[in-house]
Amino acid sequence: MAPLEQLDNYLSTNSYLGSKTCATLEDYKQCKEIPAKDVNADKMPHLARWHSHVSALIAKYPEFDWRGDAVPKGTAPALGGGATKEAAPKKEAAPKKEAAAKKEAAPKKDAKKDDKK
Repeated sequence: MAPLEQLDNYLSTNSYLGSKTCATLEDYKQCKEIPAKDVNADKMPHLARWHSHVSALIAKYPEFDWRGDAVPKGTAPALGGGATKEAAPKKEAAPKKEAAAKKEAAPKKDAKKDDKK
């Protein structure tokens, strides 16, 4: 189980642990491992919200969600304990190839005037 402070930090920007969109078996597992007495809502409000919500879901939908679909497995979030990966620096855009020298426009031929005299 990850430290509670890390979970709270992760849950400050995510609704669930195992998926971006719904509670998963990973959420259920993590929630069951955290005793409610260990969740301090004043110090860890995001964890408290998640724990309360997921606890209710476990009680009401232990295997299947409200639609009757199986609760998805989910994947454990990468909470990381070490250095976070920084985004790779963006590569500089390649210079555009210069447009081929435009051919000089051929002089327009003067329209021949028919001098009918």
